[in-house]
Amino acid sequence: MTLAVLTGITLAACATTAGDPPSHRVSVEGRTYLISQLTAGTWTATAPNPANAVAGSPPGRAALLQAIEQHSGCKVTDSDYSRNGTQLDAQVDCDSRLKN
Repeated sequence: MTLAVLTGITLAACATTAGDPPSHRVSVEGRTYLISQLTAGTWTATAPNPANAVAGSPPGRAALLQAIEQHSGCKVTDSDYSRNGTQLDAQVDCDSRLKN
């Protein structure tokens, strides 16, 4: 019986996070953001606390885009904010890999 309960709890926990892409913590200008790859050509940056907005100053946006480029190894070609400014979506070109 205990095994069945533990198995049910484990499966329920997996079901709630199975659709979320894995995210990586990246520090930008002293703030931590979560960088995730949604598709081969789309990455996002969000704050760990969903209520925090990432939309901000042009230097802040540039830092987020740089973090996505560094983490993905791809060049950002376009970006915009979504979810009322709590998420930055960036389209990347991985055929033009960045050279370090």
